[in-house]
Amino acid sequence: MSDNAVRLNRRRFVQATAGTAAAASMIGTGAFTQPAAAQELANVPREKTLILVGVGGESPNQFTDVDNVNPMQAVGANMSRSGFQLVYEPLWFYNMLNGEEKPWLAESYTYNADFTEVTVKLRQGVEWSDGTPFTANDVQFTAYTQRDNAGLSHSAEMKQWIKEVVVTDDLNFTIQLKAPNPRFFFLYFTHHADNGMFIVPKHIFEGQDPLTFKQFDLAAGLPVATGPYKLVASSAEQKIWDIRPDWWAAKTGFASLPAPERLIYLPTYDEAKMAQMVIANEADITLNISPATMPTLFAQNPKIITHSNQEKPYGYTDWWPSGLGFNCETAPWDDPEMRWAISYAIDRQQLVDFGYRGAGEPTLLPYPYYEPLKTYIDAAGELLTTYPTNLFDLSKTEEILTRKGYAKDGDGFWAKDGQRLGMVITTFSVFADLAPFVTQQLQNAGIDASFQMPTTFFTDLTTGSATAYIWGHGGSVSDPFKTMELYHQKFYQPTGTSTYPFYRWKNDAYDAAVDEMGVTSPEDPRTMELFLQGTELWLKDLPDVPLLQFYHRIPMNQTYWTNWPTADNAYINGAFWHRTILLLILGIKSAAA
Repeated sequence: MSDNAVRLNRRRFVQATAGTAAAASMIGTGAFTQPAAAQELANVPREKTLILVGVGGESPNQFTDVDNVNPMQAVGANMSRSGFQLVYEPLWFYNMLNGEEKPWLAESYTYNADFTEVTVKLRQGVEWSDGTPFTANDVQFTAYTQRDNAGLSHSAEMKQWIKEVVVTDDLNFTIQLKAPNPRFFFLYFTHHADNGMFIVPKHIFEGQDPLTFKQFDLAAGLPVATGPYKLVASSAEQKIWDIRPDWWAAKTGFASLPAPERLIYLPTYDEAKMAQMVIANEADITLNISPATMPTLFAQNPKIITHSNQEKPYGYTDWWPSGLGFNCETAPWDDPEMRWAISYAIDRQQLVDFGYRGAGEPTLLPYPYYEPLKTYIDAAGELLTTYPTNLFDLSKTEEILTRKGYAKDGDGFWAKDGQRLGMVITTFSVFADLAPFVTQQLQNAGIDASFQMPTTFFTDLTTGSATAYIWGHGGSVSDPFKTMELYHQKFYQPTGTSTYPFYRWKNDAYDAAVDEMGVTSPEDPRTMELFLQGTELWLKDLPDVPLLQFYHRIPMNQTYWTNWPTADNAYINGAFWHRTILLLILGIKSAAA
């Protein structure tokens, strides 16, 4: 593909401009259809408005959750990451880029000796947006509601772990666990990436059905949250949040009010449209833009930067390394050797060079290359010599397939019993620049491969109808447990029944290693032993073929806002759909200041 083919050519430019110019003329003015608004919108100038486009990839072209702000429900069609993750503040923050922790609604937490209890002290002066004090009773109520109502965002985990939450007083409580869990507070009360449970106001949710309650009535002051913004308008086209000067942190002196007086969330558009919006200063930050398009952004608007400024890889390592996964109970991919045959057919460096235009890195294992995890990855070096996940060797593919009874037909494709070895790879737009090259490499290896990006892609993955897929790994950021847990058979459901994670791989010995790791402190040397034990079993079966490290390539426009997080100032990652967005909003500054 030529460079010109991946740039915004004039025709695409005009098409994108037409759409974005129309959108820009209506942003924040009330010209959009607004079925719900708290009152007539205040007039906030553009230079005090932050426009965020794309959420996390959900809500293509429009929002479907215009009247739902119940953070106990899982993100998906009925709950998009369009602001609620900003205003439901956590007890603690964790910066996955540098390992820094930041106490927030809590001041401290301590475990007992065997990790079966964690005692928490809350910060004094925290209030909900209606002025009601935030207390330990809200935490207890949230934990019990999640535990006792199947189908909520963390119901399975709270049912697994929560024995009792003992409230000592408004600011102190102890969580009693059913079994040791040295990671409990980190996983559920420390927001990082998309991890962390949202705490809801007991006085609002008590007596409501948490599965159906939408907590939405702008005129009545709903939603009620603790964060510095209030929702003032919600429609299929946009969500508008305005500053709340009575934010508890500003009142107590814990933090200053954010600089943006208004946030406008717009849904996910195609890359050409998002690119043109940020070029034209109609967006301040958007969802990922591909490496091929980034130089166009810089050329047409020099004020656009990324986490690595205007240099490759145009972003930062996310917690989401990519892999070619399988429905491991569906033939022929239920055979580990067949999965290895696929792995040997993939040239990862070529994927970097052509798919990502050199702005990437192969991954040996499904872990992000963060400093705390590199110790484990390095320790697996000997295993990776035995099980070389990054080896490109078509002779090994040929040896395996021949031994399995396949032979090449007249067109050079492997076939057995008159049927070609085929593979349909299911993925979505984030991997649009990677999937064609993976497909071509497999075709070059004699596998009749193709790819698709259906609107039902996530449903296809969860139900198992997608037998091969390119996906990421939202797991570990500090120790390997959470990623290893993704492959535990406790998540198994037969094909046709929805589940997540969706590898449908079973290995009892692997599960035993993961289970023991789950009750072992990350500081205990036994954790490394269990990692190596489990990793060897995983590598032998290879339920998921490692591809590349994943980068968040997020364009950030300095026309109206500066001090965006960068490699030189990594106060937080730039993914505004993550649960750490509050730290990003607090960090940026007005360009006019």
